[in-house]
Amino acid sequence: MRKDLGAYRNELNQAIDFDRVLDQFAAHTSFSLSRSQIQNALPLQDRYQMQEKLDLVRESIGLFQSGSTLSLHGCHDIEPAVKKAVRQMVLSPQELLEIASFLMACQRVQNTLRDESYEKLVAYSETMQTCKSLMTKIQDCIDMSGSVKDDASALLVQKHQQLVHARQALISRSRDFVKKNASKLMEALTTTIAGRTCVLVKAGEKNAFGGMIHGQSQSGLAFYVEPSSFVSLNNEVQLALSQIEEEKHRICKELSRLTASFEVALLSNLETMTILDCAFAKAHWAIEKDGCVPLIQTQDRSMTLEFARHPLIDVNKVVANTYKLLKDQRVLMITGPNMGGKTVTLKTMGLCVALSHAGFPVCCHRAVLPYYRSVWFDIGDQQSIENNLSTFSSHVSSLAMICSKCDPFSFILLDEIGNGTDPAEGSALAIAILEYLIQKKATIITSTHYNAVKSYGKTHENILVASMQFDKESLMPTYKYLPGVSGASYAFSIARQYHLDSWILDKAKQIKEETEDSRNKELEKLEKLQNEVVLEKERFEKLIRDAHQLQKEAQETKEKLAHRKEVFEKEYQQRLEELLIKKEQEADALIEKLNKTTMVRPHEKTQLMHDLEALQPETKEKEEKDSFAVGDYVQIQDLNSHGEIIELRKKEAVVLTNGMKMKVKTNRLKKMKRPRLEKTQPKAHRDKTFVRVPLELNIIGCRVEEGLRSMDHYLDQCVAHHIKQVRIIHGMGTGKLRSAVWQDLKKHPMVKEYTSAGPSDGGLGATIITLK
Repeated sequence: MRKDLGAYRNELNQAIDFDRVLDQFAAHTSFSLSRSQIQNALPLQDRYQMQEKLDLVRESIGLFQSGSTLSLHGCHDIEPAVKKAVRQMVLSPQELLEIASFLMACQRVQNTLRDESYEKLVAYSETMQTCKSLMTKIQDCIDMSGSVKDDASALLVQKHQQLVHARQALISRSRDFVKKNASKLMEALTTTIAGRTCVLVKAGEKNAFGGMIHGQSQSGLAFYVEPSSFVSLNNEVQLALSQIEEEKHRICKELSRLTASFEVALLSNLETMTILDCAFAKAHWAIEKDGCVPLIQTQDRSMTLEFARHPLIDVNKVVANTYKLLKDQRVLMITGPNMGGKTVTLKTMGLCVALSHAGFPVCCHRAVLPYYRSVWFDIGDQQSIENNLSTFSSHVSSLAMICSKCDPFSFILLDEIGNGTDPAEGSALAIAILEYLIQKKATIITSTHYNAVKSYGKTHENILVASMQFDKESLMPTYKYLPGVSGASYAFSIARQYHLDSWILDKAKQIKEETEDSRNKELEKLEKLQNEVVLEKERFEKLIRDAHQLQKEAQETKEKLAHRKEVFEKEYQQRLEELLIKKEQEADALIEKLNKTTMVRPHEKTQLMHDLEALQPETKEKEEKDSFAVGDYVQIQDLNSHGEIIELRKKEAVVLTNGMKMKVKTNRLKKMKRPRLEKTQPKAHRDKTFVRVPLELNIIGCRVEEGLRSMDHYLDQCVAHHIKQVRIIHGMGTGKLRSAVWQDLKKHPMVKEYTSAGPSDGGLGATIITLK
């Protein structure tokens, strides 16, 4: 793209603040190598390399949005240390620790990136070698503070033990010495000089103990003396320390040799981790800025940047705009007054193109960009004193180079084309340059103030004229992009706001009207009409947004009321169910009393039945009822009893069941076939007393073993008396007794089937059993 990359980088930095935006990305990196790689990034010419970088960013964004907390903490630029080891130099413990930390980070990445949906990230992570033997060896010898461990080798352990013993002996001897010679010492303490234990002796006694004199106090009244009795023990301590340092050096030397043997794997891992760290940093930036990964397309020259923002502008102040160029539109010409946002728009679009072609995400909600092989900029005042170039000369010099080197795969950004010279000549030059670039099929984003250039753009099929909206009442820019609308300069209005003399303004208007041709007047009228249309459109869109907001609020209110209604209905249903459960419990108690009182008197039985009847909830009459007649055989549903109707009175019937008369409402009756009585031969010996087996058994309150024993005995009686269907009442409780009952029934040889009772028969608190 450029031979002089340094000059090209400076051009990008001056034109679109490329370096400042790259610094935002670099702030998310984990170590220096990836940080440097991002800060030195430039747009690429290789489309496949560009796409590879963008795909990595896309997968990284998906990885972090899925909740992954992958961290590259511990990564370091280990290349200098590895190269040092290869040159047979000894690495420091700190350098070895950085290599181990780096390998641990590689291992974490491999353990995290196992999801096949992140194809490229997984492919990169799988290329890394764990170098487990090197990492383990370093971790065994180097602690987390970057020092050799005391137990890194057997010899090191031994030397540390010798050091401890020597120091203990020296401490003991020095304590005895101080105690014995306290009168000759300035202080009853020992001190250390150059690693050797000494005492502070009075000046007159400095030669009294032999040994060595290591120095004099500042006052000259005392000397630091190493008594002869200390010398041998001090020597032992120093020897042990020296041997320890030698052994540590030997361990580091051995680890350095091992590191050198892993040179290729370590440097390959470093390259991979740098690529991944750059991708992760870009992903974090995109999530933070609510950006996206651009799509680079090669089908045509169309461009779409939806809700594009400049990342250097405060997020609370920046105005998002959508920019589009159709496949036949080669030029986007932005017009409008100064300070209206034209340059910011140019820089935003240029930055999106440069970032996407360098493999970075952009600050948009959606971005589709053509593939460009070269990117050119001419923004700002580039006058040069050294080269004797004026503003216009520098522009012309830049334009000349762009025109000579551009092609259909060039993106060109031109701010105020033709500016800096006579307006008539500047306009003509701008039109000619644009015509030439259009013929070369390059993509151009430009801005202009010249009416002649705007008129040319309005009539050219390959040019889209747009403007930045300006509030003519407040004379303040809104920074909103208006495609298809050319903007007025508002020069006189802005000048009036800054209190320029009214005579000057009136004279300027007069001169303008005299010199302005009819075409420019018509163009100005058209611009005013377009602005009025845009304002009306905005008012209409605001009314639509307000209507949508009211509709949304009404829908939310409706949903709240529906939710409140649902809550009320649930509460009502819950209270109703609680009431029904209470009634069912009372009914169960009466039924249990009926079943237990086999010898009850008739009038008491009738009273209990009336009480039970009173507990039944009112039900709606069915449209089609069973019709009953005297002599029908029926079943009493909630009692699981059956018998013959002997009397019928409106909604009540008298049923003969088990030798007793019961008055029951007809809605509790159900017709059934009369059971067939089998004729049996009279037994030789028959019990004189007749035992009637009840049709249900209540084991509520029993322990599991006791309840199962009672049920088994009850079922044996039922089988003996040819009873086919019974009910076991076990209650709800914790469900433990019910579960045990069902487990026992599953194994019972005479049980045909069993199921939970219906709502009127006890629900989950009872089980209906059908016997074989």
